Amino acid sequence: MKKTCYYAHCLAIRNSPQESRDISLLEYLGLEVINPFSKEYEGKYEEFGMPFFTRLADECDLIAFRALPSGEIPAGVAWEIDRDKPIIELPSGVSRRKISVEQTREYLMEIGQR
Repeated sequence: MKKTCYYAHCLAIRNSPQESRDISLLEYLGLEVINPFSKEYEGKYEEFGMPFFTRLADECDLIAFRALPSGEIPAGVAWEIDRDKPIIELPSGVSRRKISVEQTREYLMEIGQR
């Protein structure tokens, strides 16, 4: 049986290529993805508010989330991921966060590994 994964993400990427890529990745990892912005849950926020989504998150085995490109976590996403279960953060800005070999060596020296 597949593990269920609640996919917490900002409303701004609803129905976007990024949302599709994230869902595809999670499914590739063998997870059944619960997307709060799917048609299945349309209108639920207006009817029940955030507690509806936190209840969905509570029912899943784990949570995956995407932060904003700045690394900040929007309030709604933060509320959804504040559960006592495993969390996967989908990476943002990987290219701009890479450091050079020299920077890596300097870091290793600073922490006493070289």
